[in-house]
Amino acid sequence: MITIALSKGRQLKDFIQYLDEINLTEWSTALKSVSRELVIQTEDIRFILVKGEDVPVYVEEGIADLGITGSDILIEQNCNINNLMDLPFGYCHFAIASKEKKDVYPVVATKYVNYTRQYFDSIKQPVKIIALKGSVELAATIDMADAIMDIVQSGKTLHDNGLSEQVRLDEINARLISNKHAYFSKYDEIQTIINQLKVKDNVHN
Repeated sequence: MITIALSKGRQLKDFIQYLDEINLTEWSTALKSVSRELVIQTEDIRFILVKGEDVPVYVEEGIADLGITGSDILIEQNCNINNLMDLPFGYCHFAIASKEKKDVYPVVATKYVNYTRQYFDSIKQPVKIIALKGSVELAATIDMADAIMDIVQSGKTLHDNGLSEQVRLDEINARLISNKHAYFSKYDEIQTIINQLKVKDNVHN
């Protein structure tokens, strides 16, 4: 039995859609039936649904053998896991956004403190980082911060809050990750899952 940690929300919907596209209907049917359950089991796979930021933690600790999470979370957390493969969904990118373009952004609000620190260090610009857990757009809208560092998909949320993208940074997508010990102890089972998730690529090649 392989345990896969999945994040709840938009990424789960994208994953289910991808499962339908590659005809992994047993998995997608099981996940579509979820209401409030946090553990879903098929004949050979157990899914656990957790908060996005916690996926690598469950994998690193060995509670889950595999996980599907965004590369943004992997960049921010730097967990001790195997980054196995890209998945063709969850596309977005890091960006600095503000009400108006400025030469410098002395105060930046973000959920991604480590990434933001690394970026501003790389351009040798001093910055005060305000760490927020909720909607960071508000911080720039009400002038608590000069800008925000966040992930952007369509840009609609920025626009709705009177902000616009000023600096486009690293691209993001979903990744399949594994626990390092499980990758060796359950290699055959994990390789089977990797091959199943590559079906779409094989069809196009």
